[in-house]
Amino acid sequence: MSDIDRLINETLDHEDAELRRALGEEPGFIASAFGMMRGPGAWARRYMFVAQGVMFFVSVWFAWEFFQADTVLDALRWGLPAVVLMLAALVVKTSMAAFITEHRLLTEIRRLELRIERMRSSAQA
Repeated sequence: MSDIDRLINETLDHEDAELRRALGEEPGFIASAFGMMRGPGAWARRYMFVAQGVMFFVSVWFAWEFFQADTVLDALRWGLPAVVLMLAALVVKTSMAAFITEHRLLTEIRRLELRIERMRSSAQA
């Protein structure tokens, strides 16, 4: 836990601390990765996930064939597609990090909205 998290937890009153415990901790990487498979754009993210996996495994197969090649021409036939597919898989995987960040930001925005509503309701009472 960082210093800013510790300071926030110390300043929260008892009711807010209970709310924070009820909402839970920030999800880990695996939970965030599978959490992005829900929502309105989930079909595109699922497609990207499957395409990235296929590109990775095909590039590994091509790389294996590259190292088994006997001639330079065979090595080029297997090696160049292996490199291109591996880089394409890397680009797709890197682009998925933006979706994970978006999911985390939306979760934090919802927490803030809930907190603001609780502050409003306690101020009116």
